Amino acid sequence: MGKRAADKPGLTDAQQKRSKRYHTMVDRVRNPHSAFEISPGMKGFFVTCNRNREKKSATEIIDLLEEYAAKLYPGLEEEIENEADEDADDDTAKASGGSIEDEIAREVAGMKSRSKPKLFRYLSATIDCLVFIKCHRKIDPEKMVQFIFDDLTKTMQRKTRFTSRLIPAKITTTSKLDAIVKGSAEVAKDLLAEDAEPTTFALVVNIRYCDELKRDDVIRAVAGPLDVKHKVDLKNAKYTLVIEAFKSMCTIGLVENYNARKRLNLQTLFDEPVVKKSKAPEAEAVAVADTKEESSQNGNTDETHTKDAAV
Repeated sequence: MGKRAADKPGLTDAQQKRSKRYHTMVDRVRNPHSAFEISPGMKGFFVTCNRNREKKSATEIIDLLEEYAAKLYPGLEEEIENEADEDADDDTAKASGGSIEDEIAREVAGMKSRSKPKLFRYLSATIDCLVFIKCHRKIDPEKMVQFIFDDLTKTMQRKTRFTSRLIPAKITTTSKLDAIVKGSAEVAKDLLAEDAEPTTFALVVNIRYCDELKRDDVIRAVAGPLDVKHKVDLKNAKYTLVIEAFKSMCTIGLVENYNARKRLNLQTLFDEPVVKKSKAPEAEAVAVADTKEESSQNGNTDETHTKDAAV
């Protein structure tokens, strides 16, 4: 029973359910990001972040993606704007009549042409610590993530605060096993080609709020076709297939040198390596001290024997 329904005594069970359903829909209207907005066919970026920092993480990640999109895809925004202008002109031409509906259509077409195209858009996953960023169809998430981590590794300039992992979502499918297998085959089609050279691969499978899906089943089903030609290497795999299943959706992406790129963790990338203190100098100092003490004891013994012999 919902909290709001419990505050209204005298309601039947059906009335309480309708009241709860009504208030839930009102909350979704007031807060659009409270609704699950991810659907199959999307591509973008699967992001993990600190708890209660989802929106801040989405903001900083979009800023980061826009910065590197300008480097990796120069002129893409202008190209999209030109396409939007052409579509707006077509809409205006179709609505060239004199009715009120035609006038509204022309105004909408003009607004579309003036609005700046969005390459990236934040979509709510309705799960704590998870964010999904949808990207434009002309952007390759795998290529972009690798480009970002390679550049950050060189510059070592921290540009995010709340974000942990930035994972490419080349394909988004439902969290059904057969859909995941089909999507994985599409993402790794170059590795499954007949003329593909043998290499090493690994799988990273994470499942959240999806009780029907079992991790071992996913690994066996996805790794089977890859294992025919390629070899599994969990430490230094050349290619890693990252599968992130959450609720009814699943994102899939292929990453090259996954472990070398700090497992796509922006926090770990800038962590200072832990230097283990060597115990060899201490042991050497103790050994030297024992040697000196032993020599001193031997010297005193020899002196005593000499005096006794003289007497």
